[in-house]
Amino acid sequence: MSPDQIRQQVEAIYGVMPSGPLWKQYLTYVGNVFRGDFGDSMLNPGQGVLSIIASALPWTVILVGVSLIISFVIGLVIGTILAAYPDTTFSKVMTGVVSFLSAVPNYLIAIVLIYLLADLNHFFPITGAYSNNTVPGLNPPFIGSVLYHAALPMAAYVIVSFGAWSLAMKGSVTTVLGADYVRAAEARGLGGRRVTQTYIGRNAMLPMITNLAVSVGYMFGGSVFIETYFSYPGLGFRLISAVNSRDYSLMMGCFILITVAVVVSNFVVDLIYPVVDPRILKPASRKARLTTPPPQAELPGAEAMNA
Repeated sequence: MSPDQIRQQVEAIYGVMPSGPLWKQYLTYVGNVFRGDFGDSMLNPGQGVLSIIASALPWTVILVGVSLIISFVIGLVIGTILAAYPDTTFSKVMTGVVSFLSAVPNYLIAIVLIYLLADLNHFFPITGAYSNNTVPGLNPPFIGSVLYHAALPMAAYVIVSFGAWSLAMKGSVTTVLGADYVRAAEARGLGGRRVTQTYIGRNAMLPMITNLAVSVGYMFGGSVFIETYFSYPGLGFRLISAVNSRDYSLMMGCFILITVAVVVSNFVVDLIYPVVDPRILKPASRKARLTTPPPQAELPGAEAMNA
């Protein structure tokens, strides 16, 4: 086969113009992206990148999305306890535990869980998203199989993630605990539960919401190591397969999805912030801006302090 024939086949299969000017190739690619056309996979000719991403995205949302929510909630609770009761035995021990877990690589946790719970004791399956003898659909056997196969990867993700969330929440709550309005509320004799929920919790949540938004954006890239070790057919597994096989079309599609997801997540956070702290929408005078502490160190509803 001559070089010209090879070039013609490449143009027909992948829709590219190897002999055309670079600027024209780039503009054609950008135009196709805005239309949702990422081209065909180089590893699987004839199969569109968008269809591959669409087939892998639900598995990533199930695995990483649910795991992210679980680890975030656990981290908030533990971090608040560590900051509110720093001198207890539980706080001292748990601080060491979460510090250790936040430093352990996620692939190491995955390997340990696979060895202990799948290979050694056969409590959970090692690979796949569901059993081959189940029929995909909204039926109890298939749903049960999906949850059963996702249990071990979810456990690995939660164990790796909740330590970092706990330390972040502990630092945020510790900062808020030293604020003047918290000491003033305690001096007024307000109940500990009201101080914790209204004065501390909402202010400490502001930086955590920002971190969560970034994590939600990156969630669409999947968890590369965990999905790879468990052969879970999510976006992370597809992305690492594309890197290993040099499937540039699929790689670009995944990276664009992650970028758009991060931007959209941060935009949604800007809409959620006023719900958590309504004062963000209120115009402040120059004097107030100079004398008022940052939002995360303020009282949500300062009118209650002046009543």
